[in-house]
Amino acid sequence: MAISKEQQKSILIIRNYLNVGYNLKFTDDYILTTYSLAVDELIESASKINLLKAIGVKSKSDGVQSVTFTDGIEAWEVTNSIKMLLPLPYVRMC
Repeated sequence: MAISKEQQKSILIIRNYLNVGYNLKFTDDYILTTYSLAVDELIESASKINLLKAIGVKSKSDGVQSVTFTDGIEAWEVTNSIKMLLPLPYVRMC
């Protein structure tokens, strides 16, 4: 099965969040199957944010309708709702 670009981004972001970059257990397939809900949620939230918000824009208005975005929310970011679907990050030993 071919992995989409969005899935590749999600896998990389989850791998970085979990601090498992060098752990051979965390292959792309392992992350896709084990954390599929987190992958789907990350893709879905990034798509919604990209659809509504341009990078660096905090608010926009169109006639009488205006939208203000919360500070710190960007596409392809591990939000609290995604963190709840993942285990705690691993501690790296130096």
